[in-house]
Amino acid sequence: MAIVNDSKIAGNMILYDEVLTSKYVSDEHGEPQLKGEYTGMLELYNTAPQITPKPYGWGRVTSEPCLYFYVCDFIPLTHAMPEPVKLAKVIADLHKTSVSPTGKFGFHLPTYDGWQPQEVGQWDDSWSSCFARLLKGLWELDAKMNGNWAELDAAMEITLAQVIPRLIGILERDGRSIKPCLIHGDLWETNIGTDATTGNIYIFDAAVYYAHNEMEIGIWRVNHHKMKAKIYRQEYAKQFKKSDPVEEWDDRLKLYGVKTKLMYSAGVPGGTNIRQQVVEDLQDLIEKYGGNLTNPVSTESTNYTAANAIAFSENNEAARVHHGGPHVENHPSDTFPTQTEDQVGNLEQTAEAVVVP
Repeated sequence: MAIVNDSKIAGNMILYDEVLTSKYVSDEHGEPQLKGEYTGMLELYNTAPQITPKPYGWGRVTSEPCLYFYVCDFIPLTHAMPEPVKLAKVIADLHKTSVSPTGKFGFHLPTYDGWQPQEVGQWDDSWSSCFARLLKGLWELDAKMNGNWAELDAAMEITLAQVIPRLIGILERDGRSIKPCLIHGDLWETNIGTDATTGNIYIFDAAVYYAHNEMEIGIWRVNHHKMKAKIYRQEYAKQFKKSDPVEEWDDRLKLYGVKTKLMYSAGVPGGTNIRQQVVEDLQDLIEKYGGNLTNPVSTESTNYTAANAIAFSENNEAARVHHGGPHVENHPSDTFPTQTEDQVGNLEQTAEAVVVP
C-alpha cells in the first residue's frame, strides 16, 4: 500500500479492505487541481508502478460543495533525504521507459504545481515552444501575485525572445532531437519518500507533463531546496546521458530552475528574494545566449527591443540591492487545508467519486 502520512494529509480511510490515504483541497482550484493530480499520478503509476502510490480516484465531497478529495494507497514513508544513486536510477528509468501518447510535449489537461496552474495542458511538437509557454505563464502568474517589476520583465522578454530559442531550441536543430519524457514536475525532497521497511523510493504530489528529461532535475539546482547537492545531478547524469550540446547542460538546468523559482515567488506574497535570484540567473544566461541567433525556434514571447536591453543593463545592479528580501522557508505546494475529524469520518458516505479505475 502506499503514500506518506504527514501534515498534508487530512486522514486515512478504509476502502475495499485496503488502507488508503486521502487529500483535500477546498478553494476554487480544488476540482482542476485534484483532477490534474489524479490523472498525472495515474500516468506515473501506469509507467512506473514500483515508485508510485496507486491512485484510486478523485471527487467532490457532497456534504461540502467546495471540498474535493484525492485518494491513493498508503505507505509508511520516511522523509530522510533520498539515497542519490538509488533515486537517480529510478527517475532515469521513468524517463527512459515513458512514451508520450502523441509523441509530443505537454499533457492533455492542465496540471498544478501546488495550488498554481501550469501552462502545460496542450500538446506541442517543439519542446522549446512548450517550455516558453510554461515559463511565460509563470511570469504572468508571478506578476499577478507580486506586481510587475521592470527588471524582471525586461529579463523575461529577452529570455523568451532570444535565450530559449538559442539554449533550448538548439536541442531540436541541426539534426538533434529530444524525446518527450514523462516527468514528475515538482520533484523536491518533500515529494520523495523512502519506504521504512523495504527501502524503496516513492514519489507523489506530482505536477506531471511530458518534457525534456533534464527539466526534471532543474529543481535540484535551486538553492532553497536541500537537493541542491551536486551529487544528485551527477548521479542522474550517469544514468541518463546529458543532451547535446553537453557543455551547455548546467546552463539548461539553471534555466529550468527558473521555473521552480518563479512558481515559488508566485506562491509567496512579496517573494522578492526569489525574484531577485530569477533576475540574476537570467542575467547570466542573457550574457551567454542573448544574441547571435541562428534559425531561432518560434516562441510565444513578446519581441525583444533595444530599449528593454538598455533598461535591463542599467537597472540590474540597483535591482540586486533593492530586491534582497527575507527568505521564506515554506513551499507553496505544502499548503493544504486541514479538515476536521468529522469531515474525514464522513468521507465514505458523502464522497462522490468522479473517477475510480
